[in-house]
Amino acid sequence: MASQSPLMIVGDDASFCYLMQRYAQKAAYPLVTVHFAEDALSIALYQMPAVIIVELDAPGEKGLQVLNTLKAHPITRIIPVILCSWSDETERGLDEEAAIYLRKPILYDDFQTALAEVGVDVPGAVDMPLYPPS
Repeated sequence: MASQSPLMIVGDDASFCYLMQRYAQKAAYPLVTVHFAEDALSIALYQMPAVIIVELDAPGEKGLQVLNTLKAHPITRIIPVILCSWSDETERGLDEEAAIYLRKPILYDDFQTALAEVGVDVPGAVDMPLYPPS
């Protein structure tokens, strides 16, 4: 049986990455997390993820730089990219070739819907809480 391509998260905000990790675990999906934007292309080429989820709220223009770098490379250009941000830059993100733009806060249903819209087959949810007990 072939192994499933992972989801790849690119972001330097620990809370965002943690939430995306929990969502991926709940969806029973393998995951790769990249905390440094400059590592995104090399890790994407090595892992060949099914989708890349990029946080735009990083300082500077790192999120859009990651998107532009991925879309400029002949191998990674075919990987769908989902952009996530608190600000509404939907038009700009889609103009830059993002597949989907999600506004934060991102709910689990939004996460699942976005994966389905880019053609990622979600294996099935695991019954687990999204947040640790208080």
